[in-house]
Amino acid sequence: MKEGHSNRAACKILGINPNTGHRWLHGRNGVEGLVQQGLDPRPRKAVPATGGSSRYLSEDERIFIADRLLVRASLQSIARDLGRSPSTISRELARNRPDSRRYHPFRAQKMAQKRRPRPRLAKLAGDDELRQYVVECLSKRWSPQQVCRALKERFPGEKHRHLAHETVYRALYHLSIRPVPAGSARLLRSGKFSRRPRSRTKVKPRKYIADALKIGDRPAHIATRKEAGHWEGDLIMGKGNKSAIVTLVERSSRLLIAFALRPGNRSDNMRDQLIEALRVLPATLRRTLTWDRGSEMAKHAEVTAALGTLVYFCDPASPWQRASNENANGLLEWSLNVGLLIKRYGGRACGRGIRRG
Repeated sequence: MKEGHSNRAACKILGINPNTGHRWLHGRNGVEGLVQQGLDPRPRKAVPATGGSSRYLSEDERIFIADRLLVRASLQSIARDLGRSPSTISRELARNRPDSRRYHPFRAQKMAQKRRPRPRLAKLAGDDELRQYVVECLSKRWSPQQVCRALKERFPGEKHRHLAHETVYRALYHLSIRPVPAGSARLLRSGKFSRRPRSRTKVKPRKYIADALKIGDRPAHIATRKEAGHWEGDLIMGKGNKSAIVTLVERSSRLLIAFALRPGNRSDNMRDQLIEALRVLPATLRRTLTWDRGSEMAKHAEVTAALGTLVYFCDPASPWQRASNENANGLLEWSLNVGLLIKRYGGRACGRGIRRG
């Protein structure tokens, strides 16, 4: 092979099996065989962490550590090549090398993954009283945020029973950690059994309205909600698009203004009725308006000219950019459904399941 022959050609000349020639060259253990023969292995580049959190060593990094240890590299040089602290490499060898002999990267990876899961139960799964109280509150049509605030009053001196609203959502949605009865997702006002990740949202190719201001152009201080006069708006369509309700929510005070959109040309009526609804307010209380990408706001430039209110438009399929308005829409739809059920069934409606839309 030093004369330029390949492993297969050299083995054919000697009359041996190619696997034997490969074993003679590299040894039975790969790089270790080269080290035993006094040959340095081919230089390798440090591989950064891939997959999962960069907080933990990846499998590629552990392979790199094993290769460098075979050539007697110091822990400081390994850490420098990987961009890690020397103590990280030292702890890795202490934890994932059961004996003082060879470091096995794949076995170390399995040992680390086995230790990573948290062994303790979820708070709602291990506390019957807490779980029962959460279910009772949800049965009253409280939101998870309201439930979590109520827990601080119900268990004032027991911080281990105070929850974040995401904990309640996970308990309702995730089957693997569901500590509440099956079907309890119906306790949410939305009536949803699962949540859809934002990454799966299908974005339809739509053009922005002419001369539209994007939400990315909106001043950053508006997001702090410290200044009044910044509104979020939306148009809720009724069954068969035969009716529509306009909702406006002030971001700071959460004041809700709702009115029915008159039949006829939608963009013209939206322009006229928005000007009527906001003109009664002082100029300092109608600074900006954030809307979705609906065509009903095609006359937004005329609204700005009449009121001095700048109109910003959200990104495609991004309702969370108008979170206050979306929440108000859900409450409004839920209350309208409750009113219809009470009108139809009387007091019996209180015990029936409510679903949006």
